[in-house]
Amino acid sequence: MRIALVAGPDTTTTDLARALRTAGQEVTEHVMDGSAGPRAAVPVLAQELRASWSRGRPEVVHATGWASGLAALAAARDTGIPVVAALGSLAMTERRHGLAPELERTRLERAIGHAAGAMIAASAEEAADLVRMGVSRRRVHVIPVGVDTAEFSQDGPAVPARRPSARAGDAPKARIVTVADPDDEEAVTLARAAAAVPGAELIPAQAASPGELAALLRTADLFAHVPAHAPSGLPCLRAMACGVPVVASAVGAHLDMVIDGTTGLLVPPGRPQLLAARIRRLLGQPMLRQGCCVAAVDRARSRYSWDRVAAETLAVYDGIAEAEPAAA
Repeated sequence: MRIALVAGPDTTTTDLARALRTAGQEVTEHVMDGSAGPRAAVPVLAQELRASWSRGRPEVVHATGWASGLAALAAARDTGIPVVAALGSLAMTERRHGLAPELERTRLERAIGHAAGAMIAASAEEAADLVRMGVSRRRVHVIPVGVDTAEFSQDGPAVPARRPSARAGDAPKARIVTVADPDDEEAVTLARAAAAVPGAELIPAQAASPGELAALLRTADLFAHVPAHAPSGLPCLRAMACGVPVVASAVGAHLDMVIDGTTGLLVPPGRPQLLAARIRRLLGQPMLRQGCCVAAVDRARSRYSWDRVAAETLAVYDGIAEAEPAAA
């Protein structure tokens, strides 16, 4: 199948493209230049897509993000080329979780939802919100983000358990890894929680490369990620693939990904005392933590591998191509 992947300024299709090519598909990637702002980039990208598709038509277009979705739909108009859209994070959902997205985004996302042949939601929460926006349930498909299980695994380089700054003779501290942005409210919650966990060390890794993060996770005792909004859950998924139990906020993709008490623990966001209690529970029960490690790896590999994500995505492509055959 000839597939055009269209990425927005804040999205990427690299891993999906690789997985689809591995599955034997012909994939062309288009990336929006958002340097002038996404609104200004939409007509430019739409024109580039029309020119590209005049030379070689794709059988299906998959756009990620609202800006690329608008551009793809504009370029495909009157061509008969079916468009699949994945918005990633809905303004409606962000607003419910206390964030402040642009008001116009809700209108634009609703328009995309009605115009696209199929919508891919990364979580059950996103799927439910798409239906609330008026998108037909039969056109909404829940396909989660995938994880590179070759890079994020229990095997590979690891950061030593004792960092060079530790004093000789000190007992190793329990390592709690986080990727929270230091300027975000999540970092404040995590710092307050870690202070209430004796013998624990909170290790920030927001600036780590994927390889560096994987090496750090392999020596972590647990991974904590408690944002107010989790549209993809990728940070927790990477930790799970490395065999690290997670303590995650009970929102968004985390609700699908983390089986409470089995692959990790869930906690409402913004509750540092409760978060500290969940962390102490995991650190204080080695058998529970070990069980979570085993279950986390199994779930990451069986449900979130890129080959499975690609297979489910191809099934959506096949369905939309049959329902809306491209014009000759």
